[in-house]
Amino acid sequence: MADLKTYPDIAARLRRVREGFSDCNRKEWAKHHGFNPTQYTNWENGTRRIPIDAASALSAKYGLTLDWIYLGREDALSATARNAVSSSSQN
Repeated sequence: MADLKTYPDIAARLRRVREGFSDCNRKEWAKHHGFNPTQYTNWENGTRRIPIDAASALSAKYGLTLDWIYLGREDALSATARNAVSSSSQN
């Protein structure tokens, strides 16, 4: 059986965004952003990788970068985004 690829680092960053910018659960967050709740849960669990169009929508709304979502590079994050995702990772 082939190993399934997972995306735990991207998943952790998505959770940091959700928790840093809201107090919504996954389902509420997904619906608020027009994502299918099951698909969003798969992204945040790391079983599927968030598609570029969904990641772009989050980037535009919250001052994130695709480099941060996919690779964890923080250097181009807005100050607001950096504060939100940093504080949520402390919880």
